[in-house]
Amino acid sequence: MSVVGSRPIARGRSAEVFADGDDRVVKLAFPGVDAAEVAQEVAASRLAYELGITPVRCHGGVEVDGRHGIVFDRIEGVPLTAVAERNILRLPQVGSTLATEHLFVHRARTDRLPDVRELAVVQLDTPALSALTSAERDAVARRIRALPAGDAVLHLDFHPQNVFVLAERNVVIDWQTAVAGQPAADVALTRLLFREAELFPGTSAPMRVVYGAVRRILLRFYLRSYLRAGTVSVADLDRWEIAARVLRLGLLDIPSERERMIAGIRADLAAA
Repeated sequence: MSVVGSRPIARGRSAEVFADGDDRVVKLAFPGVDAAEVAQEVAASRLAYELGITPVRCHGGVEVDGRHGIVFDRIEGVPLTAVAERNILRLPQVGSTLATEHLFVHRARTDRLPDVRELAVVQLDTPALSALTSAERDAVARRIRALPAGDAVLHLDFHPQNVFVLAERNVVIDWQTAVAGQPAADVALTRLLFREAELFPGTSAPMRVVYGAVRRILLRFYLRSYLRAGTVSVADLDRWEIAARVLRLGLLDIPSERERMIAGIRADLAAA
């Protein structure tokens, strides 16, 4: 197949999604994305299917127009973000649903994914974290390695845009950053995303206020529902905050977030 001249049905920071017939889609990484990263997503997506976390089957990797990609089952649904946009009164429900789906993911256990702590430590040597001094990087690495081990499946990019509502069930997508570890690491990242992640580039000042308010509501009900399960505490999330910042900056390296994430890491070190 070729996607030259085709319009994607979805677009993210690192890939576009194109229809492949009636029942499949091709997720194509943008030029420059390493083949190994795509292969890792293939393996993680297949594992998520095997563990019953997602009903979406991964049909393997492809190369289209010189770009690395993955073939998936096509799903017919809308992301949780669309549910909230259609009726703002459903924001509490969307936040609670997000927590329910996150808890479902974390019930799965595996020894076939990288350790979240090691993934975080590796990020310290990436250009995104170069603003930290050698001493600071060493101190952060010690803090992260001292965090507890775990074998829960973690998503690391868990937000309403990655949870789709289908007629029969909800479906979590985008497993490229899946790792294993303590659920608190994953929840801390979602908390950080709601609190500090970049809004859509070019968003006007009035809309930033609106989106900020929406995020706060979603986060309140998400945390309330997740913490009610009793498997994670606020103190646990706070302990994983420094690792969450390192992962967010190292994996995504969003320019507008660099200064804020580095400042947060330094504040966490100073508070230790």
